Amino acid sequence: MPANSPTPIPTPPVKIHRGAPTAAPAKPRRKKKRPNPVICFLQGLARRLFFGTKTAFKCLLLVPILVFMVAFSYNVDRSGLFQGALAPRRIVDLMLEGYDVTNFEQMDERQVVQLYAQDVPEAPEAIGIGSSRVLQFNRENTGVDSFFNMGVTGADVRDNMTSYYKMVSYGKTPKVLLWSLDPWIFYGSEAAFDSRADADLYNEFLTKVLNVPTDYEEPDKVELWRALADPAYFQGNVDYYVKNHGQATVTDDDGNTIEFNPVQGDPYNQTSTIKRSDGSVLYDIAFRSQNADQIRALAAEACMSFNSVHMEGFEELSQTQIQAFDSFIQYAKSQGTTVILVLSPWHPYLYEYLLTEPDKHKGFFQVENWVRQYAADNNIPLYGSYDPTCIEGLQETDFFDGLHCSGTGIERFFPGVPQALQNLANNTLPDPLAVHPRTSLETAPEEGSDTEENTAETAESDAETSTVQEG
Repeated sequence: MPANSPTPIPTPPVKIHRGAPTAAPAKPRRKKKRPNPVICFLQGLARRLFFGTKTAFKCLLLVPILVFMVAFSYNVDRSGLFQGALAPRRIVDLMLEGYDVTNFEQMDERQVVQLYAQDVPEAPEAIGIGSSRVLQFNRENTGVDSFFNMGVTGADVRDNMTSYYKMVSYGKTPKVLLWSLDPWIFYGSEAAFDSRADADLYNEFLTKVLNVPTDYEEPDKVELWRALADPAYFQGNVDYYVKNHGQATVTDDDGNTIEFNPVQGDPYNQTSTIKRSDGSVLYDIAFRSQNADQIRALAAEACMSFNSVHMEGFEELSQTQIQAFDSFIQYAKSQGTTVILVLSPWHPYLYEYLLTEPDKHKGFFQVENWVRQYAADNNIPLYGSYDPTCIEGLQETDFFDGLHCSGTGIERFFPGVPQALQNLANNTLPDPLAVHPRTSLETAPEEGSDTEENTAETAESDAETSTVQEG
């Protein structure tokens, strides 16, 4: 190194400060944007939809199983919660398959009628309503292949009206309604009502259809329908189905045999009364084969108990029942149904006896003339008469007893539904007012006379030796 080179001066060390770093020049603060609430809502909704869809898809895998359980329980319904009791269902199923059914005496006829309305696939062209006095109308003497007789034993006005109402409510309104009018439908007393009739259904009809105030309340069916989703009820229905499917002998929910089966052999040669597939009744061969004396004996017994057939104390027609009758006729017309009225005759012996004491049967004797006037005023087909002498050719043997006219008797006054409809269309209906039923004896016997005493004594003696055939 040259001698004259200056000695270099070392660079002083940089002093490091360990305190807070020197702050950089402050930058202007940017204001944070607030999220758009609409976007947030849509994002949240999308998330919920996504996860909800995933959950729903998983649940969908269980739907076929649930649907099967519900459908199976509804159709098997061993407790009759939805389809009706098992025994009447058995009867209706057989009838819809075209079978006559045994054991008529043990049937719940009103249940059968309601279940028929529920289960029949299509509306029959014509139906019949009334008491057991209508049950001899069938497909043959009405001339209608799809006729069904909805009459029930002891039917009162409630049974009559609700039978038709059930058909309408199930969307199976018939074209023709054949109504065999019993006199007690115009009687307003409690005596005119049958304890077997469905009063709640009648109140429903009055309230919903005729707008008549009643104490009817719509039933709560929530608990009932919950049974469909009950696994225990489903298991019970499976057990019942497995036990009874394909079996000739069917049991009820308690395991008891249901004694309603298809009629075997000739239906006209049965030892018990049967229900025909068209709803009519075929009495046992012994009852159908009685001679005139046997039939007259039963008619004599009916003389003593005539008023007990829904007419105890029947003094005059009830204006309330007349109004209900007219409202029902107008309701049927509004549904497109043609009403045909029938007055089924009483046995000659019985009617003659009633004429001997008209004061005890005032209401009864008022009915026919009122009905005839109503039919004339409203152009309604009317056939038959309570008075057997008003029906040409009618014989004692055209009856089973005092109350029930047989099929041969019906054929003497009823031309069949097709002819009645043709007469109505052609304005050639028989004049209802041309028939004059007897309401008293033309020559009343003097009080205490031999004629009056003999009639009463004969009726009483015959009644003691005859058996009751209830109407």
